Amino acid sequence: MKKNIDIIIMGPQGSGKGTQARMLAEKFDLQIFETGAIIRNIAKQDTDTGRKINEITNIKGDIIPWSFMKEKILGQKLNELDQDKGIIFDGTPRIMEEAEFWSEKLRKVGRNIDYVFYVDISKEESVKRLSIRKQCREGGHSLIVGKDVKEEETKCPICGSEVYRREDDTPEKILNRLEWSKKLLSPVIEYYESKNMLIKINGEQSAEGVFEEIIGYIK
Repeated sequence: MKKNIDIIIMGPQGSGKGTQARMLAEKFDLQIFETGAIIRNIAKQDTDTGRKINEITNIKGDIIPWSFMKEKILGQKLNELDQDKGIIFDGTPRIMEEAEFWSEKLRKVGRNIDYVFYVDISKEESVKRLSIRKQCREGGHSLIVGKDVKEEETKCPICGSEVYRREDDTPEKILNRLEWSKKLLSPVIEYYESKNMLIKINGEQSAEGVFEEIIGYIK
């Protein structure tokens, strides 16, 4: 296996791709480029960029425009990564411009995408999973109500920080995000399929089952 592999992991909201990214990062000593976490952290900041992102994602439940993502987030954050370690891209690319952006950016530094995984779940499963999801303020841990934490609990069992439900995890906003994502991501999926790079994974099995299926493809 290559020393520094670069992986894209995609899928609908609630597919568990973030969990898989963390498991893969630990197993193969990779760093994670997670656009969702980056966006949420910026949205908390009392800056022009932070307020703009908060309005788009949390208040309206929309997708951040590509021009804004490219200028304010992606290129800058990529430069902060260790160029000698492999990368897992979690939540990006979402649109064709992003796929082309990463191909060009990585080519310029002598890298390329080795694997593209799509963790597939149904719309109904996405809504079900996201509706019972909470997170903690400090660690960003994703917690399942009824499994990891009780509905009335206010402290994260992992790090002890405040537990909350994301503003954009209401059924209406979840469905809105899913529709936007499907419309925008379809050409990206077709793009990687045309290059014989896309590997579809059944996301409606246990996290351990998904992980075993993924690592079975990594050589």
